[in-house]
Amino acid sequence: MLTSKVDYIIIGQGLAGTWLAYELEQQGMSFVIINQDKEETSSKKAAGIYNPITGRKMVKTWRADQLFQSLENDYRRIENLTGEKFLHPIPIYRPFKLIEDQNDWEGKISDNNYKTFIKEMRSSSLGYDDVSDSLGGIIINCSGYVDIPKFLDSMMNYFKNKGVYHSEVFDYQRMEITDDSVSYKDHLARKVIFCEGSLSKNPFWNLPFKPVRGELIDIACDLKSDCIINQGVFMIPKGDRFTVGSTYDHNVLSYEPQEAGIKSLEERLKKLYSGKYQILNKRAGVRPATHDRKPYIGFHHRYKTLGIFNGFGTKGVSLTPHFAKHFVDVLQAKCEIDKEVNVQRVI
Repeated sequence: MLTSKVDYIIIGQGLAGTWLAYELEQQGMSFVIINQDKEETSSKKAAGIYNPITGRKMVKTWRADQLFQSLENDYRRIENLTGEKFLHPIPIYRPFKLIEDQNDWEGKISDNNYKTFIKEMRSSSLGYDDVSDSLGGIIINCSGYVDIPKFLDSMMNYFKNKGVYHSEVFDYQRMEITDDSVSYKDHLARKVIFCEGSLSKNPFWNLPFKPVRGELIDIACDLKSDCIINQGVFMIPKGDRFTVGSTYDHNVLSYEPQEAGIKSLEERLKKLYSGKYQILNKRAGVRPATHDRKPYIGFHHRYKTLGIFNGFGTKGVSLTPHFAKHFVDVLQAKCEIDKEVNVQRVI
């Protein structure tokens, strides 16, 4: 018996599903979320860093000018909504590895394309004890991290209080798909949108995901820092400890930390930080990365009432708020899907 008629059914409540649901609500659209509550998800295991200057060559990340313009305010809106604190703006200090890096940034520092994101360039050490930064480095603005588990839990409780959250395993076989609607159990919707992550068993989408496992460790040490330090590994200060990451492995896609991964992480950590430390915790996650490092957004090539909002990978914290707004505009026929993220590019 039909008990719920909504605009959308959202499958999954990670970063993607949460932001999509929030933006749908902002635009007055109705939805239900169906999510399997489990600890082993890419969102819950992620470090949550957002950073406009990335990569070995230290260049602006893809779409940085669009993504970071309102990013922190977007998360603050959710903090105000839930009464929880999970956004932690903090500069990122990126020590130079080579003198060539220092020379390169002496030219970039006056470039208007970078001014928004660079707080300071240093040609000598910042003075952190036992940190290898003899050549100085750049200090990045518009950066920090989001406590993703806290963000997701607070929004899950928000959606539960609204009566739109259902904790269950989605059964694909129980969907009845027509040209203009989808029914599922006692729900009838205009569309079902899948936000599940790359390792789902979804029979409707066969996409070229390139999932990657990453290890993180939490350590206790004597280092005091008011920046995230990032060179070879990142070190996120969290009170009396640091979260250190990350590794990148496309072969062993396990949520269990691997000995080789932890060893690699420690070897790289010792090149950045020579002080003593104690490992307090180890964990691993599998990121839903794609072949071209851009998300999959859009609709099924055959079933137009099935959508996807997925594949945000390592930059999900910064990508999902912007593209959730974009996809909701698409759903309201206000614009076409951005060609760079349209899932049709790989179908």
